[in-house]
Amino acid sequence: MSTWTSSRLALGALALTFLAACLGEGTAPGALSVAAPTSQNRSYALAQASVVPERVVAKGPSGFCIDKRSLKASATGGFALLAPCAALGAKATGEEEPVLLTIQAQLRGLQGRQTTAEGLAEAFAKNGPLYSETGDGLSLVQLATGGDDIVPGGEPKHWRAALSFNGYLIGLAVYSEKGGAAAGKRGKALLLEFAEGVLGASPLKTAGPTSPVQAKNAKLPKLLRNFLQ
Repeated sequence: MSTWTSSRLALGALALTFLAACLGEGTAPGALSVAAPTSQNRSYALAQASVVPERVVAKGPSGFCIDKRSLKASATGGFALLAPCAALGAKATGEEEPVLLTIQAQLRGLQGRQTTAEGLAEAFAKNGPLYSETGDGLSLVQLATGGDDIVPGGEPKHWRAALSFNGYLIGLAVYSEKGGAAAGKRGKALLLEFAEGVLGASPLKTAGPTSPVQAKNAKLPKLLRNFLQ
């Protein structure tokens, strides 16, 4: 069995465990050993989906799809889990890697914290922030611990990001397999691509955009330049 096949099957089990916890099914970590769906079984993959109707659309980096079993959407906020498309029963794109992504949106009015790297680092202080950065409205942190609390058996080190858009606070996260590249610089790149996908797919509802985060056409290239320079 190839390394990718082993990782894919493990990722499928991790995703199911993660979903069980998210959906309140009360499944203990490690209790699920079901492999990811195959082409002979039902596909759970969506290319994109609204987590807030007409406001926030989830769309992942290339090779990643939304697990429709995880999707929760409402006017007050929503959630979605993303995984490699092949692990969800869709056709492999050749760009898959054993990583799980999440997006959560909540009404901005319910959140008092600013979407700054300092605010994120303070909010996750117990997880040992290793790196933080803010640019053009998107803030991100790399955390030393906690990834394996969210995804049992995964890498403790993980990434989180936050931005404000269309009146909602949007939280993004990247979790990897034990020792995975996405726990390092690859995770930062995935967060940037994830943010681009979400903002590129979401309709702009605020009148008179005043920042690159709100004005998507102006924002995306500058966002990448600011973070990657």
